[in-house]
Amino acid sequence: MAQLTPTGLIKIMGLVTLIMVVPMVGGAVAGLVLDELLGTSPLLVLSGVVVGTLIAATGIWLLLRAGARRGYTGGRPSDEA
Repeated sequence: MAQLTPTGLIKIMGLVTLIMVVPMVGGAVAGLVLDELLGTSPLLVLSGVVVGTLIAATGIWLLLRAGARRGYTGGRPSDEA
């Protein structure tokens, strides 16, 4: 199993924060701008947050899948069991 250093853990935490915050805040801001232009008060802000959350969840899933393939989980691959 690969060992993570404190620096590696900080990088992973920063990456998770980036993956979560950028799509969610970006979706909310885009929704605010579009709501102001179209006059559809809360509708597009909520839609932007939902879409941003789905994008963030997909990004986290891909990050976890990549980490599992690198051996950070401590488990054994299924062909060795």
